[in-house]
Amino acid sequence: MDNQTENINNAIDQAKAGRPWKESLFGCFDDIGICFWGFCCPASSFGRNAEKIDGSSCVGCCAAYCVLAHCSLCWVPHFMKRKVLRQKYLLKEEPCHDCLVTAFCGPCAICQEARELKSR
Repeated sequence: MDNQTENINNAIDQAKAGRPWKESLFGCFDDIGICFWGFCCPASSFGRNAEKIDGSSCVGCCAAYCVLAHCSLCWVPHFMKRKVLRQKYLLKEEPCHDCLVTAFCGPCAICQEARELKSR
């Protein structure tokens, strides 16, 4: 295999792997304002993030999050928007699968996404 083909294959592998997040999942206190909204009113923060990610209705996403929170399913729309965010910025799925992050670390993930959007 020649050097040029090897370079192309390496570039493809790096693109598949994704870029690292600029913001840590557990860096909630890096921005106290985002931290406050993410933990005190995660539905509102989720709606604002969704609007920035793909132009979704802030109110609609907030309402969906609230309704689904009553049956512990608010992680479902969050999971879908996090995936869109990762695809938009070619981010790695880390520290683990989006489904696990949104189901078990929802407020931390909302804060991470808000900080990531703010930094771009």
